[in-house]
Amino acid sequence: MLARCQFALTRDGKCGAMMTYPMKGFPWRRNPSKSFEFEISVDLAESLFDEVASIKECAPDHCLDDTALWCDHSEKANGITRDDKTNTLCHTIAVYDGDQQSSIHYYSMKEDSEVLRSSELFKTIMSLIAPHERL
Repeated sequence: MLARCQFALTRDGKCGAMMTYPMKGFPWRRNPSKSFEFEISVDLAESLFDEVASIKECAPDHCLDDTALWCDHSEKANGITRDDKTNTLCHTIAVYDGDQQSSIHYYSMKEDSEVLRSSELFKTIMSLIAPHERL
């Protein structure tokens, strides 16, 4: 019963999260959501962007492209990305250029990936959103 999170970060350290909270018996599209703003240091932000770029090079077997994924659309507004082979939930990581039109880095990682869970990116996001995971 934890919230779903969409997280965004800019190079100046400004970041935010859109949290959608599950409600028993209600479809996701009817669930309440809240937005939160955070700020981290510019040095940490740059480090996280560098890490996103290096993960794909250092651990390519943990980075899945769209051909290895499927999306559960059994309910409207329920686009859950999953690994095609194991049905494991995935986190999608994308870095866009300034105009938000084209991605510089784009891949997904299984939620149980040790590489993902040990990353500074994951740890930073989790520490920021942890107080907001439940209504």
